[in-house]
Amino acid sequence: MKTKTPLSFCKMATVKPLIIVFTISLFIGCKSYKTTTELQTTFVKEELKDLETIRTFFVKDIMGLKDENFHFEFRNKIQKLEASGFANVKLDKINNLFKSVSESTIDEIWETKSHSNSMRNSISYKYLVPNEQGKYLQFLEKNTKHNSRINEYYDKVLKSGNFSHLSMLGYMNDNNLDFDLTNTNIQIVLAIHYITLCHDNNITSNIKISATN
Repeated sequence: MKTKTPLSFCKMATVKPLIIVFTISLFIGCKSYKTTTELQTTFVKEELKDLETIRTFFVKDIMGLKDENFHFEFRNKIQKLEASGFANVKLDKINNLFKSVSESTIDEIWETKSHSNSMRNSISYKYLVPNEQGKYLQFLEKNTKHNSRINEYYDKVLKSGNFSHLSMLGYMNDNNLDFDLTNTNIQIVLAIHYITLCHDNNITSNIKISATN
């Protein structure tokens, strides 16, 4: 894609662009929302709404930040949350998020897989992986052209069949990180990765608690 910089719907000066802004804002539903070519060429209107819900949940409910300070505070906050195992994000929060998003959008991002131990009486559980046939991986692939880290992450996601948290940890600890944290694409990639992590951490934590009771 030729356009690399997100288009801010809040900074247009002329009458015609303002009309466009008003029309688009009706279905995006967020005053500060910034769209990108990659988003618009991958997802339809209702999916864009859902992605903004997912992004906002990540920024506010997981990170405890605002759009205005996200890019300044992200690195410090994510390290603290990693250290705590994201204990502040309970499973009911994640489930409520999923209920607020259309099932069709969820299916474009995730699919569930089951894990069970071969031992008798072991507990089986379901966890989230990227849907290999979904639009989200198409969106991720489009972003590899603009960012070397996303390119590496995408390759590892494809090879592993999961969201490759080890590779994400490496990126978060890299002082030469080239993620543009003001870019909506990057925020959505981070949101989907960490929402998945919080969901699966809660599932496995509950299983450990059940096993000790």
